[in-house]
Amino acid sequence: MVPEGLREFFTASTGASATLLGLLFIAIAVEPKSIVGEQSQVESRSRASSAYTALLNTFFISLLGTIPTSGLRYLPLILAAVGLTNTLGIGVNLWREFPRRRSALSSGVGLLLGSTVVYALELWYGWQIVRDPGNPAHIYALAYLLVAVYALALGRAWELLGAREQGWLRTLFSMRSMDEGRKENRVGDDPE
Repeated sequence: MVPEGLREFFTASTGASATLLGLLFIAIAVEPKSIVGEQSQVESRSRASSAYTALLNTFFISLLGTIPTSGLRYLPLILAAVGLTNTLGIGVNLWREFPRRRSALSSGVGLLLGSTVVYALELWYGWQIVRDPGNPAHIYALAYLLVAVYALALGRAWELLGAREQGWLRTLFSMRSMDEGRKENRVGDDPE
């Protein structure tokens, strides 16, 4: 049974995920060929698929969480399995593209790792809910995990919109930024 205190969270989460799904559809509709078309880059298709899967995940878990007697039961397990399967498919697509474009796999490593961790945790908490349905701690843990799923979806959507090279974390940890920093240091060390 869903704890009383979480029903408001699930209600707000249902609305938020539905809105974000709609915005994702609009973003894709503006540039469908470059994002999900046959000629689009595998990274764009992967980001769109990852964002869509994460938002669907939060939408359906939240929607079921608004029903007081649902208890959520098997839905988190099913959606975690869907998320992990989608992540595996993204990994396969990036791997196939790797021989042609080295950046395909390297840019998708974070996407794959983040998605795998989040969906594996969802699978774990889903199993805990099935195993011990009367324990509200597992449903609270799942609710906190949904916040991480939102973060994953929003990050992928942000990258999808072309913000891949922006943001301080990306700047700190991207290989291109590290290479540019080394080049700047070498140029600055040259005596003239």
